[in-house]
Amino acid sequence: MNTYWSTYVQTTEELYLSRSLKFHRGNIGRWIEAMGLRDGMNILEVGCAGGLLCHRLKECLPNAEITGLDLDTRHISYAKKKAEELNLPCHFIAGDVVKLPFGNNTFDVCYSHTVMNFCEPEKFVGEQHRVLKPGGRMIVMDVYNRGSKPEEWIPTDHCEEKELFDKLWAAAADNPNSHIRRYENRTEKYFAYLVDQGFHNITIDAMATVNYAPDCDNVDDEMAQAQINNDRMSELSSVEKAYKMAPNALDEREYQTLLDMVHRRYDRKIQAYLSGNKSWEFRIVTTVIISGTK
Repeated sequence: MNTYWSTYVQTTEELYLSRSLKFHRGNIGRWIEAMGLRDGMNILEVGCAGGLLCHRLKECLPNAEITGLDLDTRHISYAKKKAEELNLPCHFIAGDVVKLPFGNNTFDVCYSHTVMNFCEPEKFVGEQHRVLKPGGRMIVMDVYNRGSKPEEWIPTDHCEEKELFDKLWAAAADNPNSHIRRYENRTEKYFAYLVDQGFHNITIDAMATVNYAPDCDNVDDEMAQAQINNDRMSELSSVEKAYKMAPNALDEREYQTLLDMVHRRYDRKIQAYLSGNKSWEFRIVTTVIISGTK
């Protein structure tokens, strides 16, 4: 059992919700076009988390063979359960992205989303080259403009909530589980890794998605509230994960106070939205799509 990521980095539910807002049913056709996917292909997602994008693709490409792989077994269990609920015949396998449990020349497409910078790049690219059919495509998707404050939900205004949040994470930072292993991969270096591992016909594309704009009229009510609650879940998950790593940083009263403050702040945001009190906040994220042919 490997549940490091879902325990200490991003919970499965947190990832599933955030990806459902990025790869939603209103724009999934644009993603399929940008990725060059077609019905009937044999497609592998490398690092699928809870399987949201696999599920979306299977809904649109019913004759495609869709497989998702992730090292975190909690992610895989969630992906399988969700596929059953949605009646989508996807395949999900627990495995290491640098030791893919598949034979040579198996897939038409291998793709990943914000995974490569957590892996040994040569092995990550080399393994996908191995399991792709001749003429198959490897696709690397990465968030390009993270901005100066990527975690938009972190409290910034000086208040008791921020003090407790910072106190908790200052203690959690001493726990080795809080340090995610990253490799010195910049998006612009991915081209060379693909070439070095035998890929050719290297291409680049990009997709800009509106991740947060609840006050705009082209965002329906369900999506608007989901966007606000996605930030709520991200902050609550961050608090809960930090508390697992540093259970003595806050006493029980302080911990519950912090959770209550988070909920109240987002309840106020929901109420402001429902009452038409607009703040016009928005976030746009650009995803680069780099691919190469075997």
